[in-house]
Amino acid sequence: MYELARTDDGITFYKLEHAFELDKLNIGEFSYFRKYLGMADYLANFKSWIKRPAVVLILAISDNRVVGWTMNEKWSFSSSDGKLVYVLRGIEVSPQFARRGLGRNMFFLVSSVLVGHIVTKPVNKAARSFFESLFFTAPSCHSPVNLGDYPGYLIFEEKNKSSLSCGRMVLCDKAISKCRMKLFPGHLLEDDTQRVNNIKCSDGIVTENEKDMLKEKSPPKEAASVIKEEKNSLDTVYRPVNSHKSETLCSQEHFIFDGKFIGEQKMMSACKCGHYYVHKYQVTGNLKGTAFICTKCYIKRYFLPLK
Repeated sequence: MYELARTDDGITFYKLEHAFELDKLNIGEFSYFRKYLGMADYLANFKSWIKRPAVVLILAISDNRVVGWTMNEKWSFSSSDGKLVYVLRGIEVSPQFARRGLGRNMFFLVSSVLVGHIVTKPVNKAARSFFESLFFTAPSCHSPVNLGDYPGYLIFEEKNKSSLSCGRMVLCDKAISKCRMKLFPGHLLEDDTQRVNNIKCSDGIVTENEKDMLKEKSPPKEAASVIKEEKNSLDTVYRPVNSHKSETLCSQEHFIFDGKFIGEQKMMSACKCGHYYVHKYQVTGNLKGTAFICTKCYIKRYFLPLK
């Protein structure tokens, strides 16, 4: 799981990756989806959603208990501007934590993680008012997503992300970038520096943690990102840089990394950082094959050349 943010009152926000991560959590009290939509077993639904690659599930957790959740699913339809489209299928806060800005903070994190536009269908007037406060609008003839066959749907266009505000949260910007890089390796990602500079907290302060994270690496700027490689070494550090800039991390050779994520795997031995899991990426260019990159420190553990 990725820790995306935390608040001073002990709430931590996570993007879950594996169903077993839910086994160590308790499900808090939820009523709306249970009462009106027949969602009797929240845990079973959460586990089912996590197993679907098109779903992004973000949870709010307090004292090891799930007190908020939002489920977002990649839509099969594309937008007129070529951007991805996600449907916000559900967002709910435990009644004991209502009216603390938890729902707004969860959507702020959704917009920080997802690439492209987001659409949703409010189930009542209160929900519609909530989404409109988050800059969802009724679709027009100029909307990038054609919702003509989906009456009642609202759209949150990607350009509105900079208008969002959130309550006081410490953002784990490195984890957000890492999460985005895994979810959308083949798509244009917004530059992290610009994205954090656009963050507007309710008190107008960008946290020190966010500023520190800007000193770390940024995600790929383009679909085909340039990655540093130290020749003849399995300890290569993969640090994406902007391919259109003249400056590079060093004068060594570079190769093109097409960014196609093909899965996650647990290695038999630990990385130097002590982590076992790697991301597998398809690599093209001068070197063709599969790169196994440590999910924690981005060290290349292994490279399997294409035969």
